[in-house]
Amino acid sequence: MGVPLPGTRVDNYNFLSAPSFFDYDAMVVDVRALTHLIENVVDGSLEPETFAHQRVCNRAGSSDEVMLADVLARRRDETQRVLANGGVVVVYAQPPVVLRGIDGADALSSYWWLPAAEGVRYDEHVVAAEGTQAQIVDYQHPLAPAVLGQLANIAYRARVEVDDIAFFATRGKVFARSYGGGAIGVEMPAAQGRIVLIPAIKAPPGGDARYAYSEVMQAGIRRMLGVMAEGRQPSWLSQHALPGLDERAAAVAAARTQLATSAKALGAAEASLDELARYGALLWQEGALGLEPVVIDALKMLGFTVYDSNSEEIEIKHGDESALIEIDASDGAVGMAAHYRLRQRIERAIERRGAAPRGLLLINGHRLKPPAERAQQASDALRLAAETMRYCIAPTAALFEAVRAQMSGEDASVEAFRAALFRTDGVLETPAST
Repeated sequence: MGVPLPGTRVDNYNFLSAPSFFDYDAMVVDVRALTHLIENVVDGSLEPETFAHQRVCNRAGSSDEVMLADVLARRRDETQRVLANGGVVVVYAQPPVVLRGIDGADALSSYWWLPAAEGVRYDEHVVAAEGTQAQIVDYQHPLAPAVLGQLANIAYRARVEVDDIAFFATRGKVFARSYGGGAIGVEMPAAQGRIVLIPAIKAPPGGDARYAYSEVMQAGIRRMLGVMAEGRQPSWLSQHALPGLDERAAAVAAARTQLATSAKALGAAEASLDELARYGALLWQEGALGLEPVVIDALKMLGFTVYDSNSEEIEIKHGDESALIEIDASDGAVGMAAHYRLRQRIERAIERRGAAPRGLLLINGHRLKPPAERAQQASDALRLAAETMRYCIAPTAALFEAVRAQMSGEDASVEAFRAALFRTDGVLETPAST
């Protein structure tokens, strides 16, 4: 629930649409997705259905509707039965938040649905933490491989204060920690079952990686379901050695060291790949998160000084020349919205500086088509406005070509591109912009 896991043995639902929890051996829940779901029902922006096709509303008004508070109360009881049946509940941990506005219920913690062993108080023992660095400290734990395979995708948001839980030293397990020692992968007993808190991930893996992740997660859960005995092997067991056991243990230790080294090398290689591959976004992306940061980095690569501390007031400078920057993208031709933003900035700058600064509009029109197959990327109105106000419109596809030239050491091409941005009034004509 909240993190899609494909597979014939897995059902994917949200917290409100799923069948009764106690019909399952295990549950996997993303607390962040759960809280967003409830908040959306409370504010009326979402009316999901139960498995029986009843609409879930904060205030039910008809026979085909059910109150949110009633479903939530039932879900806690169902989770308790899963654990009583010896099941496993895996939770992508988030810091507890208070859910308010639920008609018919007092304010609820985002962990209200999850029963706990005596002495565990989620609101006190699960605390906020933020980071992306994790390490496995117990490779024998069944879910350690699931976390290990996502080390480059970790975005933990909570840690567990295990030292404050009385029973933890004898009945709990920490199998993943942050680099600073925070317990971010934790297993605890509850009734006859087990609860596992694992670090949240940045995003679900895509493509074949999603299937691989699901298989690892399922394999770990099956191991936990098959062996529910608590505790570790007794210390005296080492006195009953078997021939060749020490050699095999040494081989495992060496393989683990090699695996850790490989994981670090993989992380570094993926970071290096992303650093370069991200410039492909210039050809198809849009928006403040998808396109604008890449445009800014590309301009810096080309030798511009970029003033971007305020994302709404970006300006570039090269030598004695400068320009105010606006960025826009569209599935079709780019319209006038960015022009109006740029015009307002130019007018404000005239008031402050006493002179009109140069403007530069970087656009990604018809962004989902190959650059060579795109029609005119700027609308006729935008092109005319740029010619009238004497600023340059440059396709981000042309910026991509300039980045490629920079990487290839074609200094003359890069210099010509830089100069054209300050000299062109209207649309910068390049092979990539038509």
